[in-house]
Amino acid sequence: MSREMTASIRQDARKDNWKMSRKTLLYRALPATIRDQLVRGGRLQRRLSPGVILTLAWSMAAWASADVITASGAGPLPGSAQNLTGLYPTEITGSLDGTDPYSADMFEIDILSPTIFSAYTVLPGAFGVDDPALFLFDASGNGVYMNDDEDPSNASDTQACLPASGQNPCPQGLPPGDGPLSPGDYYLAISYSANYPIDAGSNEIFGPVNFTDVVGPNGGVGPVAGWDGGSFASPDTDLVNYEIFLNGAVPEPATWVLTATAGLALFLIRRRRK
Repeated sequence: MSREMTASIRQDARKDNWKMSRKTLLYRALPATIRDQLVRGGRLQRRLSPGVILTLAWSMAAWASADVITASGAGPLPGSAQNLTGLYPTEITGSLDGTDPYSADMFEIDILSPTIFSAYTVLPGAFGVDDPALFLFDASGNGVYMNDDEDPSNASDTQACLPASGQNPCPQGLPPGDGPLSPGDYYLAISYSANYPIDAGSNEIFGPVNFTDVVGPNGGVGPVAGWDGGSFASPDTDLVNYEIFLNGAVPEPATWVLTATAGLALFLIRRRRK
């Protein structure tokens, strides 16, 4: 065998190994439920049937939705917020600092469906925050809207709820002009009742008259730069846990399927061209 032919065979072998290496790495990065669809007879499949592609699309759609996120290192301001963009949470659990009246947790989130976006808290148990407040800020840290107590008709209901204009889970509606107006990155924050955000000039960003008000920002204020440390009552150091439920921060199922199917189709096209 000539030296040139030997070199050509080795080069082809290296290409085949590289292709298989890339395919194996991709395979190992997938969840087990999706990997099972790609293996037959102990070998990775080179071609997938339309039925398998659809199954994979639905599997990837379910896998991509994060559902419950546990807060980890969430700070009180946009620069220290926990980044949840691309994770699409439907629930966030965490804990405030019961000894700090300025305590607040902030999260950067994607709002994909502004008209149905809402966020509300529930009492998570014996050590749950019994009187939280919720706030939404835009990508620049400017106030969008807030709520401290969700139900004007029930004084004992001191959980918080940011209402939606459609599919609203809150006891009260969304005031005209308030709430997120377009899809994009936003900051969601939770604090103890009456601990409200302030701008760099110590101006209150929100000014609710009553604790049950759903309000947009005050005029002429800047982006959030701190918290005022106010409290309706002294926070109980044992009551620290919270749960926030979100709507409108997860892609519609059809979007996931179309995206996943398109990605799989592109993968197959590229495989067949090689």
